[in-house]
Amino acid sequence: MTPVRKIVDSDAIAGIVDLPPGFTNRKVEVLVFPVEDTAEAIPKFTRAQIEEWSKAPELQAIVGVLKDAGLPPDITMKDIRQMRLEEKYGI
Repeated sequence: MTPVRKIVDSDAIAGIVDLPPGFTNRKVEVLVFPVEDTAEAIPKFTRAQIEEWSKAPELQAIVGVLKDAGLPPDITMKDIRQMRLEEKYGI
């Protein structure tokens, strides 16, 4: 798409764009380009895929730090640390 190009007084766009002090009281050139829609670039995953990936050891290692990750509500960070030490080192 072709951009729109226009020369305007900087005071007309001062409320829209933060201009440096050297641009005040001068004519400036404004170029307008359409924004590319990137919504299609975001991959879509199924619930089954996400649940499968959640079983990976890398994700299971951080389960304790995630809210509502199946841990008791009264568990403390000290308890979570102890669980991780037991899993990793058998302490």
